[in-house]
Amino acid sequence: MEQEIFDDYIWNEHKKILTADKHKIPGLRNLSHFTPMAPGVPVPLHYHSDIIELHFMVKGQRKTYVMKGGVRTSYCATGNNLFITRPYELHTTGHIAQNRCEFFAMQLDLKEHDNFLGLNQHYSNILCHRLLNMDQHLYHVGSSQISMLRTAFNLISYGTEGDSIAGVQYLTCVLASLNYLTAVPAQEEINEQLNSDIGHALKYIEQNIESPITLQELAQASNYSLSRFKAKFKEELGITPAEYITLQKMDRAQMLLKTTDDSITDIAYQLGFSSSNYFCSVFKKTLSYSPAAYRKSFSQS
Repeated sequence: MEQEIFDDYIWNEHKKILTADKHKIPGLRNLSHFTPMAPGVPVPLHYHSDIIELHFMVKGQRKTYVMKGGVRTSYCATGNNLFITRPYELHTTGHIAQNRCEFFAMQLDLKEHDNFLGLNQHYSNILCHRLLNMDQHLYHVGSSQISMLRTAFNLISYGTEGDSIAGVQYLTCVLASLNYLTAVPAQEEINEQLNSDIGHALKYIEQNIESPITLQELAQASNYSLSRFKAKFKEELGITPAEYITLQKMDRAQMLLKTTDDSITDIAYQLGFSSSNYFCSVFKKTLSYSPAAYRKSFSQS
């Protein structure tokens, strides 16, 4: 049963959620920062009335499912991506814990369209209208915008009242720039849009995901030196090659755990891991579940 969900205030090393009663900024509900060590707790199907929700991905991978007309569409955001859900849009991360990742999130309350972020009515209406006109879910976002958002979060969260005012200005600049972002193409088109040499590496990973893959092999497939390949890969995808390989292996592992009766040991060796213990360690570190617990939770769903 879908419901309207709002997170409560929380403040610890890896999960920080600043609620409206704490920051008191017009039009801003929750402002959050999750580090890669924050547990990837599943978020059930829900919606937000009169609210646009934004997730700015810094590192890692986060999947979200949007329900519309009985159809569930999957979106996968990685580093330097922005994922948007609009008012009353049903969405969920699924019933299984997410991969660990770093992101900033915020909820924008459009009922405050005449005083949004303290702007006067004219500019407040313009900004809200532009945000509502962003008709895609997934966009490319620049590292400069992520940096400005991090500054805004720190000023609003840790600073004085004067610092908070500066933080709101940074936040306003970020939101005003979103209208110029480029949408991420459909998943099957992404490899064609990337640097062609990095695309060769992604194809190599896909074709050899069930084998051990070295960075030297990927650099060779991309016609780069090892150091240049690692830098170019992170520039294109926002995560390191090793992190990407791990995420792809974990995706394949989830599929095998859900659709086959293969033992965990067999799956570990099938995916090129040196031992089942190492596979289990990587799986739990990435998904916060052991492979056995994942398989059990799926079979009970």
